[in-house]
Amino acid sequence: MQQHAGLPRLPVWTRSLRGHGSMIFRATMVRSALLAALIFGATGLFARDAHAEVSELRLARQYGISHLAMALMDQLQLVQHQAEKAGLKDLKVTWSRFSDGPGMNEALLSGNLDIANGGLTALIVLWDKSKGAYVGLSALSSMPAVMMTRDPAITSVKDFKESDRIGLVSRVSMQAIILRMLAAEAYGKDQSARLDHLTVPLPHPDAMAALLSGRSEITAHFTAAPYYQQETAAGLHRAFSSYGILGGPATYSVVWTSKKFIEQNPRTTQVVLAAIEEATDIIKNDPRRAAETYLKAEDSSLSADAVEAMIKDPENVFTMTPQNVMKFVNFMTETGTVKSPANSWKDLFTSLIADKPGS
Repeated sequence: MQQHAGLPRLPVWTRSLRGHGSMIFRATMVRSALLAALIFGATGLFARDAHAEVSELRLARQYGISHLAMALMDQLQLVQHQAEKAGLKDLKVTWSRFSDGPGMNEALLSGNLDIANGGLTALIVLWDKSKGAYVGLSALSSMPAVMMTRDPAITSVKDFKESDRIGLVSRVSMQAIILRMLAAEAYGKDQSARLDHLTVPLPHPDAMAALLSGRSEITAHFTAAPYYQQETAAGLHRAFSSYGILGGPATYSVVWTSKKFIEQNPRTTQVVLAAIEEATDIIKNDPRRAAETYLKAEDSSLSADAVEAMIKDPENVFTMTPQNVMKFVNFMTETGTVKSPANSWKDLFTSLIADKPGS
């Protein structure tokens, strides 16, 4: 499959996606079973010296502008900078890349990762399943999920046909839950899963490549920056965005970890929060530097002007303050994805950011 401008250099699928949805469904079921087993059966997670903070901090980040702060922290070594200021000069920092939140949750639960980064809904699911043992450390961004299609006749979820296939990250991703919100609004709450069978879980770069190729079954991509801008530039159709149903900015990207990690590593946790704050300040005060750093971190062929424009887009808000979190919690509870919901955004996040004006 041809590599497209601005596409991160990742392996993209070069074979037909026919039958892929069922294969991913089986893989998702296996993943869900593993997740449950790790949460309820594992003992001795994070088996480290309880009297000393970690000597190696293992972080992970995902792809896209919504996770920009993490890209800056990685590329500019902001965690190391804050660690040195805090007197943790020997802290080793390592980074991993993931394409979805469930994969990060597995790494957290198996003890192979300390701090994860992804969509809000992955945190909500883990918080619920772990009975609050894992919490948000900070929000990173609020931005829309955008439905891109090859069919200009599609302007709402009611326009999708049985022949359509919608690429999205996973069936518990932000886009998947927002798609259910839109289906519930269009058809009734008991029909929230009406379009689930049309979805195909794919990493954003792969879904974009499939949509742009015109040679796969993927006819739509529910995505975020910078992918929808690239698809718009390629002549594809922007059908709708999530802000219509959410009523404005809503937290998209978050950072999370276990309460145990926070309790055993208070200084390291504060270092990470300081690094997130430093990255957020760079994004707000020097968007050009943030754009250029992002391009290096992603090895992208997008222009610095294009990325800077995305950062300055008023639809995209880079903030540590959780926004509209409870809209997702309440909907996921009403539709059965969450069994024991948080009562407030403050339950879902660490008390270290409880002073922020979240919602």
